[in-house]
Amino acid sequence: MGRPATGQTKVMGFRPPKPLRDEFEALAKIEDRSPSDALIEAMHDWVKKKQREHEAAP
Repeated sequence: MGRPATGQTKVMGFRPPKPLRDEFEALAKIEDRSPSDALIEAMHDWVKKKQREHEAAP
């Protein structure tokens, strides 16, 4: 996975609640990952989950 070179993708900004951001950044650091890479993985997981849910819906 990994981050694309600068300028190749659109930047997405948002403001998570501070406690969530603090915990997220701490966990990313424990795993020696950048918050950006961890967030991209989380977004991939969420999209796959939602795709499965929509496929399973009647």
